[in-house]
Amino acid sequence: MHSMSEAISNIWRRPLRTALTILGIVIGVFALTVMGALAEKLNVLVDGGDEYFRTRLFVFDQGAASGFQASARPITRDMVERIEELPGVDRATPVLQTLLDPEQVGGFDIPELLTGIEPETWYDPAIDLPLDAGRLLEPNERGVTFIGADLAERYDLRVGDSFTMRGSEFEVIGVLERTLTFPDKIAYVPLADAQAIYVESVPDAFEERTSELATQIEVFPEDLSQANAIAAAIEEGLNRVRAVTPEQVADQIGQASIVFNLIIIGASVIAVIVGGLSVINTMVMTVTERVREIGIKKAVGAPTGAILREFVIEATLLGAIGGVIGVSAGALLVLILNAQTAGSGTSVFLLTPMLLLRSFLFATILGALAGIYPAFRAARLDPVTALRST
Repeated sequence: MHSMSEAISNIWRRPLRTALTILGIVIGVFALTVMGALAEKLNVLVDGGDEYFRTRLFVFDQGAASGFQASARPITRDMVERIEELPGVDRATPVLQTLLDPEQVGGFDIPELLTGIEPETWYDPAIDLPLDAGRLLEPNERGVTFIGADLAERYDLRVGDSFTMRGSEFEVIGVLERTLTFPDKIAYVPLADAQAIYVESVPDAFEERTSELATQIEVFPEDLSQANAIAAAIEEGLNRVRAVTPEQVADQIGQASIVFNLIIIGASVIAVIVGGLSVINTMVMTVTERVREIGIKKAVGAPTGAILREFVIEATLLGAIGGVIGVSAGALLVLILNAQTAGSGTSVFLLTPMLLLRSFLFATILGALAGIYPAFRAARLDPVTALRST
């Protein structure tokens, strides 16, 4: 306790210098916290997507740019029966996915999607869709929907409410628990209802076979280890389609995670350079100013370890103070930014207790490490030379 109170007293001998040193740490930790919250959100989305995509293959039109976010190139559901005849296929199901708002483009977060499914074949026991209220779709229903938590929050919807999507009215029969992943922004409707909505945005040639429309066929293999062989068989046996395996999907969605994790590393480097050099500079100057004081302590019997500990504690304290302020400022900005985008149902950042703890510990440990060199310099001073110093 005495060592801590003495350390606090010592670091405030030069309040301006101390404040500037702490500011350097704050800047680094602030960047680390904000960028970390951004990466945490993305990693959760990636993990959720991997959980969903890992159980099935996806079949798209060969010209579709990407089927995972509302492909504009439809295919026909007659492929389902042909795919199910292939060896190793358990079942296949048609899905029609389109943007809930056709004007919504780009952005960091997942777009809001309207997804038409056939309940009897689409549900997968391996994927948990926990309900907060209500129920899921049942076969042969029309005009009903169950929705993700973000949609329920943005549009203030509860079970029994009416939800108008793309000009069509649906009764909300269920609201999913928040998952922080893909289902949060999806409204699931009967396939026939999605087809009727989708046909308005595709060429007239498709109108006569509206009931055949899909944007993807989801294929459930009997054994996931055979996914590559099944994908090859699908592409060979069906014309103008592209089959995507769970492994390929994981690679695609993992690329974004790599980019943002590199951003975290960059933020950490900033924190090390800015904060570490600030602490080293301050502690070296402190040692220089307190040479005579150190000499007196050593002359009256203070052990080298005590001198070393004194300066390391001061440096650690600088790091901890900067960490608390930096984490607090970063968390405050994240909360403000999330509040600004809450109305659109988008949460770009994700604060987790582990992220806050890591950022704080990073600053504290950084301070301690940065203080080691100045502390050794102080501990190794010759007391006679130190006492002669002016």
